[in-house]
Amino acid sequence: MTASRTDWPDDLPLTVADLDLLPDDGCKYELDDGVLVVSPAPALNHQFVLGRLTISLSAACGDEFLVLPGPGVEMNKYQYRIPDLVVVRVDAVGFEDKSVTRPPLLAVEIASPSTAIYDRNRKKDVYASFGIASYCGS
Repeated sequence: MTASRTDWPDDLPLTVADLDLLPDDGCKYELDDGVLVVSPAPALNHQFVLGRLTISLSAACGDEFLVLPGPGVEMNKYQYRIPDLVVVRVDAVGFEDKSVTRPPLLAVEIASPSTAIYDRNRKKDVYASFGIASYCGS
């Protein structure tokens, strides 16, 4: 059973647990201090760049690193992002994990014209406050 947004009180922030109630419809659902941010599925050119970047970084990284395209990054119960790609240490994640919960070494956002300002400002600040040392919002 899927709940609708109207099932939640308007005066409460959403949490990461609430995201499980949203539909699996191809959209990207993130939380910004408990506020739902919805993005459409990326265009083909975005996916092409992501694929090439994943291959290039994977070839350059040693065995102690993982390059993960599109993982959820749970910073706290009100701050949840889905960068296009992250690089983490192998020992920082488990394959049974649902999300990355420790700061990745690198987070990458492939900006589209509709998200560029948000990606280069707000997301950069949020990622830095979580402890992600390297961020690329291109």
